Amino acid sequence: MRNRTAERRVQLVRAAHHVFSSQGYRNTGVSDIVKEAGVSHGTFYNYFDNKRHILDDVLDTGVDFILNAVVGTDEPDDASTADELAAQFRTILTRVFDLVDREPELVQFILLDAPAIDDASLQRLLRLVRTFGATASAFLANGVRRGFLKSDLDTEIAGEGLLSLIISAILTGVRGGLTPAERERVIEAFVSFAMHGVN
Repeated sequence: MRNRTAERRVQLVRAAHHVFSSQGYRNTGVSDIVKEAGVSHGTFYNYFDNKRHILDDVLDTGVDFILNAVVGTDEPDDASTADELAAQFRTILTRVFDLVDREPELVQFILLDAPAIDDASLQRLLRLVRTFGATASAFLANGVRRGFLKSDLDTEIAGEGLLSLIISAILTGVRGGLTPAERERVIEAFVSFAMHGVN
């Protein structure tokens, strides 16, 4: 029973995620969510109080999805040389652009639309996005530990700087895309900054 309950909740969150991303939060009603999920209104209210209540789960799962899609199976401790770290960053940025191509509505909803819904959603997203900064910091901290990045590098601040560049790249992709050559230039500029600008 517990598994079925968990599956139904996930089903509702996925449905809300889809309709919020495709038609916007303000244009979506509970009726749209239950129609997308193929369930009754009563089923929705067994799990969530209202549309705003399900939004928190949508934001959490959306950010987790983006983080997993971008970082993939790479572990911060995998790189043993500066070249390997540069290759990790190159792969991560390539995944960023691939994600924007595959899921433009989701990315736009999470980064542009959701923060404007209310202050609570903005604060929740800021907390979640800090996870990205901490992940970038962990990659840099590995370089400091292994000695191929400067020992006095403030990896927390540098990680936040890299996060800002990643978000900028994502927003550029959402706004209209880049040609393959422009993407390569952005990726190489990011890698160069990551390896030399912060070191």
